[in-house]
Amino acid sequence: MIRVWIETSSPVARAGFESLLAGNPGIELLDSAHHADVILCDRLPNGPEGAPLVVLSDEPLTALAIRRGVRAILPREASFDQISAALQAAAAGLIAMPIASAPVLLPVAETQGEIEALTPRELEAFEMLAEGYSNKQIAAKLQVSEHTAKFHVNSILSKLHAGTRTEAVMRGLRKGILKV
Repeated sequence: MIRVWIETSSPVARAGFESLLAGNPGIELLDSAHHADVILCDRLPNGPEGAPLVVLSDEPLTALAIRRGVRAILPREASFDQISAALQAAAAGLIAMPIASAPVLLPVAETQGEIEALTPRELEAFEMLAEGYSNKQIAAKLQVSEHTAKFHVNSILSKLHAGTRTEAVMRGLRKGILKV
């Protein structure tokens, strides 16, 4: 049984949370925060709270919020299942976050360092490479020699720390260099 205290500045929001959670097995709503396993609230805290917090807010989950006791930040339109899962995770000592927040807290480590900026000509060639053009086709479109097109492709692979064209395209998509 997860003991939950609802902390909100709005009586309407509190009533909404209570109606959503009341009567659900595994959740007990408390009249005070003193014995709560988890606090459900609608704002980020200014300082550390006693119990772990699950916050419904449009703010992103940050390392500072985690240090202040926040164990989940869900969008305000979160479903009961999402809120319930976040409450369970927080009570178990885990952090829950929407997938969209993951890159903010868990950046993908680049084992070979940062990506060097591509030149405007390399960006043109990269877009064609992403569309599956061969070096010969890239050369024709750019009106350069095949040797120059190959040089651009090799430079792109090097700057993106990629071993293959496919890997380069995937890294370009992840880094926002290419748009879908």
